[in-house]
Amino acid sequence: MKSVKKMSIFVVIAGLFIMGPVLARAEYPEREVILYCSSSAGGTTDLTLRYLSEPLSKTLGQPFMVVNKPGAGHVICATLVANSKPDGYSLGGVAGPAFTSVPNVRKVPYDIRRDFTYIATCAAYTWGLTVRADAPWKTLEEFLDYAKKNPGKIIYSTDGHAGTAHIMMEYLARKKGGIDWKHGPYSGGARNAPALLGGHVHVWAAMGTQVQFVKDGQMRMLACFNETRQKYAPDVPTLIELGYVNHSIDSPIVIVGPKGLPEPILKKLEAAYLKAMKDPAYDKFLEKLNMPPAILGAKETTQSMEEKLNLWGEMARVTGIKEKEEK
Repeated sequence: MKSVKKMSIFVVIAGLFIMGPVLARAEYPEREVILYCSSSAGGTTDLTLRYLSEPLSKTLGQPFMVVNKPGAGHVICATLVANSKPDGYSLGGVAGPAFTSVPNVRKVPYDIRRDFTYIATCAAYTWGLTVRADAPWKTLEEFLDYAKKNPGKIIYSTDGHAGTAHIMMEYLARKKGGIDWKHGPYSGGARNAPALLGGHVHVWAAMGTQVQFVKDGQMRMLACFNETRQKYAPDVPTLIELGYVNHSIDSPIVIVGPKGLPEPILKKLEAAYLKAMKDPAYDKFLEKLNMPPAILGAKETTQSMEEKLNLWGEMARVTGIKEKEEK
């Protein structure tokens, strides 16, 4: 009996020695990876993340499943990622405002400098100041001059109070020397576009939905808020060119993990994303969505988020905008 027990123990120990190297060789990822999306299904963020998930799955050998977690200015998704286990199986594709403008106008349940591991930046939203095609203003300066000479007359629309576009518009008002205008926000491009075309507002600080209307000749861009001029409106200058800001205020889509993501996993994910984004087919995909490429690795993305947080902090301070507290 004792010999049988000794033999059993020997078999177990031998098995551990045999399996040890196998376990040690197990590499990430060993199962599917969940990529939480901070926007609703069918939008540009969602489509971009789903497009990139296919080459990621092929490169790393496991499915990358996109799960939509929109809401609260992208904060719900960012919070979910921040509270996830840092094992590389719960990541986020989060719109930039969750890390840049939103933390400067209200409290968020995370620290963008300490609670995330930034992996890559994969695109940027195309946005800028848009008017109807028959509007009398042909340039940003003409429009701002008119607004300054006619206090209280101009109504501008954005996606909401204390959002990125709201901060930007009020910052422009102060940079121009105290413009007095009214903010009439609508929820999303599907409501903002009819508001502008129907004459309910004079100008729209738009974030993507305006592109097709500009191409169709129904709207005209006065200024581009991106870092560079956009293909659909190559003659429209950027705010950087016009001297209103001296840093990029692009609103990017950022791939993030929770803090403490192991370096080997970070490097593997970064390399896989950069490989997918440098494929010429990805450029064509972004062009169809009218989104400018904004391809950055982990280090560059971390630096970019720090710069944008500080920039939006300054703009929020100048404007005094804070999110309204819920009663």
